[in-house]
Amino acid sequence: MKCESCGKKPATVHMTEIAGKKKEERHLCDECAQSLGGSSIPKLLTPADILSSLLKQVAPELEEMQKTVCPVCGLSYLEFRSGGRLGCANDYVAFKKGLTPLLERIHGGSQHVGKMPSQVAEPVAAKASEMTQLRKELDKAVAHEDFEKAAELRDRIKALMGKPDGNK
Repeated sequence: MKCESCGKKPATVHMTEIAGKKKEERHLCDECAQSLGGSSIPKLLTPADILSSLLKQVAPELEEMQKTVCPVCGLSYLEFRSGGRLGCANDYVAFKKGLTPLLERIHGGSQHVGKMPSQVAEPVAAKASEMTQLRKELDKAVAHEDFEKAAELRDRIKALMGKPDGNK
């Protein structure tokens, strides 16, 4: 295909301009494309360029995680990733930075929301409901600048948090 502008050289630059519903294609040689654009046509990125750029952004974080080792069992993060198993309970703390996104991706969250024994479930649900209500009231009190009530609510929340089963 020849250049649409000069008609002499082969068209090596193919531009598609879309304005509204109108689509216009132009096929130009390098020289005509440069003179038309006023500057050189930007170099298109290859997949290798894109991958290289991404790796440069992530490399420092990966290096940091590779050096992470559990002080209790001696398992490195790299060994965990290759083997898929943790060595001890402390690994959850040691590898938290890498584990949290992994668990969220696999399980859809990092907080357990499964079943509980029926004797425990009701008091815990009641406590959570009361905590939510108290926090809402606390936010309202602070917004209305009623700091005395806010302090009282804060103290009630702290007291409720200290009780394991939520019973008064």
